[in-house]
Amino acid sequence: MSVQLQPSQLQQSQLPPNWQNPSETLPSAAQPVALAQPEAGPYTLEASYHPQLLGVNAQQRPAANAAPDPTSFDQQLRGQDSQAIDLQMAQIAEAVYNPATTSVAGWNRLDDAQLSAAGIDPASLENADTGFRAGIYTDGNGKYVVAYAGSNDVQDWINNARQGIGWDSKQYDQAVQLARDAQEAFGENMVITGHSLGGGLAATAALATDTTAVTFNASGVHDDTLRGLGLDPGAVKDDAQNGQIRRYNVGGEILTAAQEDVPLLNGIPDAPGHEINLDDPDPPQAPDFTWNPIEMAKRTAEYVADKATRPGELHAIGPLIEAMQTQQPWN
Repeated sequence: MSVQLQPSQLQQSQLPPNWQNPSETLPSAAQPVALAQPEAGPYTLEASYHPQLLGVNAQQRPAANAAPDPTSFDQQLRGQDSQAIDLQMAQIAEAVYNPATTSVAGWNRLDDAQLSAAGIDPASLENADTGFRAGIYTDGNGKYVVAYAGSNDVQDWINNARQGIGWDSKQYDQAVQLARDAQEAFGENMVITGHSLGGGLAATAALATDTTAVTFNASGVHDDTLRGLGLDPGAVKDDAQNGQIRRYNVGGEILTAAQEDVPLLNGIPDAPGHEINLDDPDPPQAPDFTWNPIEMAKRTAEYVADKATRPGELHAIGPLIEAMQTQQPWN
């Protein structure tokens, strides 16, 4: 037969000398235990965008359908008006062509270790088979830029052409997936940029993730590409025009002219976004007159040749950056 003793029946001598009543030492269930949060830093993952961190403190979970944070980098960059930081976006869009360029205009390219720490596969930024190339840059203060390289080989032009007529393009799929991965890591503190084909990739990725983008001499985005992402082409293009995407080009630049001004090519889609058109920073100059007919013919021929080749030269991002630096459309 067993005997059950009530606590009141236990003698003080039967208890350990350091024993204390649990009700006096255990924390109340009504009082949550505060856990220290990780110190913010340039590569610290933000708990607001990582479900595995949200479990640490339920108070940090963002509300469903929460309005965009007006202080976020994405919202700061959004709008139709040119901003001084757009020049930095252009310089990043130029730097992404060369992975060896790890620092530009105060921004540093994330290396493989930093990408992995953010949950992004470094291999997803480069694909030799499709010609896809991208980079992610940070200012070291919690802001990030996803940049896409443009056309620099035959595969790029094939992808550009396929998407331009509404066919599937692997580079566009890769661009959207990278943007989604980056958004998961960096949330609203991320924006997107790109030049030429990279501008088309940037615009597509921006529309797919509702992220702000600044593009340069960008290729157009076909409606079928947007439909394939589950988007309403008319609605998202209106969003882009209303300030989600600013697109820069230089007057006379060949790709923009082909997309917008050449009647025989009016099936080529336009680039999405609010257009900011800059003047040619170094247009060909008509030759000075000379009474020497041979010299005058030579000067005229050179001028005509310069005029003929200038639209192609303007497609490069160098003249566009020069135009931004001299004209400063944000002032």
